[in-house]
Amino acid sequence: MPHDDSVLIEAGLQVLKRYAARGETLSYGDMNRELGEPYKAGGNFPGQIGKLCDDINARHSSASGLQLMISVLVRNGETGLPGEGFFKLADSLGRLPLTDEMDAKRAFVQSQEKRIFMVYREAKAPVSGFAPYR
Repeated sequence: MPHDDSVLIEAGLQVLKRYAARGETLSYGDMNRELGEPYKAGGNFPGQIGKLCDDINARHSSASGLQLMISVLVRNGETGLPGEGFFKLADSLGRLPLTDEMDAKRAFVQSQEKRIFMVYREAKAPVSGFAPYR
C-alpha cells in the first residue's frame, strides 16, 4: 500500500489521537501493527513508516489548524526518540534546526509531546473527597 494512501494516513492519525488521549507513545513497529502491517519489516521499512508519519503530521496540521507534530508519539524503541526523519521535518517546518545535540532533540520532543497531550488527553473526573449524596 503506498504511503500517500489517504485512508492509511487518516487511520494513522486516528491511532495517534487514541494514544495521545491515553497519554502514551508507541514504537514504529507498534504503529505498523496498529495499521494492519501495511509495511513489511526490513528493506525500506524506516523510510516508508517515516514518510507515513510525515503525511500524518501534514494531515493533522491542515485538519486541526494546530502547528503540532503529532507523530512525536511514534518512537524508536532503542533510543526512545523519533527517527531522524522527524527531526528533518521539524527543520523544514522551521521548528527545530537540524542538530546532533541530544539535549536539544529531547527538549523539543518533550515540548511537542506535552502540547499534544494537552490537546488530546482525556479529562479525568474531578475527585472532591466527599462521598456522593444519597
